[in-house]
Formats: sequence, structure tokens, C-alpha cells
Amino acid sequence: MSDRERPGGDEDKMLVFAAEEQGGLESPEFDLAAASPYSLLIVDDEQEVHTMTRLVLKNYQFEGRGLHLLSAYSGVGARQVLRDHPGVAVILLDVVMEREDSGLKLVRYIREELGNHMVRIILRTGQPGQAPEMEVVAQYDINDYKAKTELTAQKLFTTVTSALRSWRDLQTIARSRRGLRRVIDASGPLFAGHASPPFCQGVLDNLLNLAGPEDIPGSLDSSHRAMSGLVALGMGDELVIQAGRGQYAGYEGRLVDTVVRDTAGHMVSRAGRMGCEFFFNNSFVSCIKGDEGKRILFLVRGEKYGISLDKDLIRIYMAKVALAFHNMNLNQEMIETQKEIIHTLGEVVETRSKETANHVLRVGMMAQLLAAKAGLSDEDVQTIRVAAPMHDVGKVGIPDAILNKPGKLTAEEYEVIKTHAIIGHEILAKSSRRIIKAAAVVAHQHHEHWNGEGYPQGLQRKAIHVFGRITAIVDVFDAVINKRCYREPKELAEVVKILRTGRDTHFDPELVDIFLAHLTEFLSIVQAYPDHPPRRGLQQQAQACGGTGLQRE
Repeated sequence: MSDRERPGGDEDKMLVFAAEEQGGLESPEFDLAAASPYSLLIVDDEQEVHTMTRLVLKNYQFEGRGLHLLSAYSGVGARQVLRDHPGVAVILLDVVMEREDSGLKLVRYIREELGNHMVRIILRTGQPGQAPEMEVVAQYDINDYKAKTELTAQKLFTTVTSALRSWRDLQTIARSRRGLRRVIDASGPLFAGHASPPFCQGVLDNLLNLAGPEDIPGSLDSSHRAMSGLVALGMGDELVIQAGRGQYAGYEGRLVDTVVRDTAGHMVSRAGRMGCEFFFNNSFVSCIKGDEGKRILFLVRGEKYGISLDKDLIRIYMAKVALAFHNMNLNQEMIETQKEIIHTLGEVVETRSKETANHVLRVGMMAQLLAAKAGLSDEDVQTIRVAAPMHDVGKVGIPDAILNKPGKLTAEEYEVIKTHAIIGHEILAKSSRRIIKAAAVVAHQHHEHWNGEGYPQGLQRKAIHVFGRITAIVDVFDAVINKRCYREPKELAEVVKILRTGRDTHFDPELVDIFLAHLTEFLSIVQAYPDHPPRRGLQQQAQACGGTGLQRE
């Protein structure tokens, strides 16, 4: 039964608005037309109510945002509108429509079935006796109760403003909770990587997601339509863009000061000099200083809808980014220290073993290349690059008379020189550092054979670590193709046959096949870092390979 069908309903057929002055709101700083309006749903079975409500609220503004007015004329119709418009902020709801309790049933549906506890529901009725205020407020989750006759224009303005303010505050609380969860989720990967392009891209995407309000269309999708940003790495003022989004997409590899030239450019320069952060013109810039002049810079700019950056979430996240950046610098320093130690030990080996010259350098580079061609992870490829040159570090424990003997070794001397694999392992195995531990494996296993007939452990097949299997191939290749104190270098055809003959006995057959498939690339390394005198004509020999032979220690 509608209000007009109830006894005495004529006096309540339409709202009566007193002639009152409507107070204005202060103009916001951004363009009102750019701000998305609040959605308000009018649910009433009388057309006059919709007409008058729209008339009063047509110029309404709250915090720089207007109203998007929606209408439904029954409880069933309101359900459909709410399904189509889940972001409704306020509902002006009649109690009696197609049924006497249609409005109250709609409240139950909204709160319990939709689980929507954010929308503010203002119950208004033309016959308060039909739905007593105390009973309704106690039993139903509504936010205000008004008789239609008391809703003057000023009262309606006040009621809607109060409801929108409440909805805004609830949204802020919910957004903050979700934002903190997003910060937590986004912070995990910060401490699992290096300051590389993938790391920078991930941090930038997370920063853009955190910076943009969730109710701004496009601020959280992959294209970041409402946001632009970049992240740059470098030393001093030479900051190179590692990742860009929005208007800065596609500028990777460019210097920041050649891309950002407007007010943002001035703020970027200022942040870079001071190593600090600024919020300006709906934008954010931060420069974090590391050790030895290292810097990482972030720039985020709001592009659409007059959005306001979520400063609190940005600050929380950037504190974690700064910590991660400093941790990565410390981790990188430890890695560089390991590399320096290993390089120094490699030089010690070189000075003890005559005529090896650039052998350890070439072995490291060729091991890196073979590991990459074999599909090892980037981390393993970089690790073996540093670890492989330590394969012969144990030779520091071998007497010079044996190590540099120009003639053939006796059986006893050969047994002595075989101990260098154990000595090298013992020197390096005491370390708990990843790279040095990898070097210990290489030193211990680079003379193991695929068929189990190598030394010192007699390991076979994939019981030999892949680092040992890779180093075995590149060590033999480099040793036999270059001059040694006990023999002249072998021709390329003979060197290739050594690898082919050792396939499936001495060497991992799959790795041999990969090596030979890219032979010219490995020859390029030999020629780029030659001994004295350097080998010539190797590339010309690459197409005709044959012969036999084995490597001597």
C-alpha cells in the first residue's frame, strides 16, 4: 500500500520544503568538473518525491563533488539499481511501497545479503506510526530516521551532508586498512631482489597503486590511466630511468633531467641534491641516497580527476623502500667483497703458475656464457662467472717444481698435482658466503668425470654439480687451445675432437652439444683475452673440426 492509498495519505503526497536559504560550501582547490560525483539513491513509490528531491539537490556540492542521483520506485527496483551501482553512498528510503515493509526488507537485503555496511541509509516515511522510530532504529541498521514533513530544503541538505561525511569517513578507514594490507603485501618482494630493472618496475607499480585513491577509475589497473611515474638509478646527478609508467613510459635508459623539465623537473633536481622527498601539485618525488653516491629516485604524478595522493600510505611504503635499498646496497657490498677476494686469490694462482696469463679470466667468462646457454638462472649465471676462475686455487699448495715442470709428470708427481682439487676445496669450504661456497664446489669437482672415473671423489653424471660440469668443459677447452710450458697449443680441429671424444665419458653430453653449437662465441672470448703471444686464425678454423687428444694437468 502506497502513502496515497493510506487513510490521511493526501497530506503526505509530496514533500513540503520551507523557503530557506541554502548555505554554500567552500570551493575546493581542484576543478569541480573533474571530480567524480557521489551516488545518491532515491527509493520511493511517489514520483513527486523524486521530483522535489532532485530539484532541491540538483546544485548540491560536498567537498568539491556533486551528486549523481538515481531513482527506484519499489524495493525490487532498488535491488537492481544497487546491483548495477555498488558504489552508492546514500539511500533516501521510503518504508511503505509495494508492501508495508518493503523499505525495511530492503535494509535487510543491503546489510545482510549484499554485505554492504558502508552505504548510509536514511529512512523517511510519510506516516511514522506505520514504522515507529524507536522500534525501527533498534531492529534495523539504518543511519537516520525522518518524517517526510520535517524534511525542509535545509534539513535535507543537512541530513545528506551528514550522511556523506559519515560515508566518507568509513571509506577512509576501510581504504586505510586495505592500503596497509597492500603495503604489507607489496613490501615482501622488496627484500628479495636487487636494485635492477625488474625490482624498480615492481616498486613503481606498487607505488602507483598505493598513491592513487581506490575510488578513482583507472588508478589501479595495469595502465595506471590516472597516474604517471618513473624510477631512476645512478650515481650523483647521473640518474638513469629504469622504469616508466603513464607519460613516462618508454623513456627507460634516458637521463631523468632530459625527460622531466617542468615544475616536476625542478623538484626532482632539488630532491636529488638533498636526498629527501616532497609532495607538490598532486605529485610526489623522493630520492634515497645509498653508500658511495648511489641514488634511487621516484616520481609519481596524478593525471586525472583532480585526485589527491594518499600521502600516509606513500610515506609508509617509501620507508620500507628506503630500508630495502640500503639492505641491497649492503648485500651488494658483501657480494663485491667476495668477488674481490676471489679475484685476488685467482691472481695469486696466476703468479704461481707460469704462462697461464688470462686463463682464469677466460674460464670465468666462458663458464658464464655456457651457463646462460644452458638455461641456468640469472643468479647462477652470475655466480659461476665469479666462482669458475677459482677452479685451480688449490695449486697454491703444489710445489713449483711440479706445477711448472716443462716435461712429462711422473706417476708420483701426477698424484701430487691431483691433490689441488682437495686443497682448493679445503681453502674455500669454510666460508658460509654463497659465491665462495660455489667456488669451493667448482674447485672440488671440476676434475670429476661424467662416467665416474674422475677425481677426487669419483662422482658421476648429475651427482656432479652443474658448476663443476660446466667448468670442466671450459677449463679443458681453454687449456688445450692455448700454449703451456709443457706443450704447444693444439689446433682447433683437435680441440673440438677432444670435446667430442669426451662427450658422455669425461663431459656432460648435453653441455658439450651446447658448447659446440656456439663455438664461435667461445672462440671470441679466447681471442679477446689472449695469452702472449695470442692465438690467431681461430675463427677461420671453426668450420673444420676433427682430431683427438686429452688434456694434461
